[in-house]
Amino acid sequence: MLSGCGTMRQPATDVVLTGAGGYIGYEASGKKIGGAAIGAGAGYIASKIALNEIDAAIADAEKRGFDHAINQSVKQQYWIIQNHQRSDGVSASEPRYVTVQLPETVTADGVVIRPSTATIRTE
Repeated sequence: MLSGCGTMRQPATDVVLTGAGGYIGYEASGKKIGGAAIGAGAGYIASKIALNEIDAAIADAEKRGFDHAINQSVKQQYWIIQNHQRSDGVSASEPRYVTVQLPETVTADGVVIRPSTATIRTE
């Protein structure tokens, strides 16, 4: 009764609640026109309050849905980054070996050390 169809929600609610308020006011006042008018006015005001509450609930639901989607997107990006860093082929517990070229050097006392290659273990 309050929602009607999607495009007619407001007019349908206005008509139904204004009519119901007018009828209730007419019957409650001993079948007087003044009572029907007061009841119709109260029904119209009730219709506007109900539609305002419905619109606020819809807006709140849309905002919560949008916030949830953004939250899920951030979590998804976080796990993509985590999985990408894990899948680079090297785990933290496996050692890696790096080969380094050492140039020819002369020590302070004049000893010449020839160029060489060294393999260094890293973790």
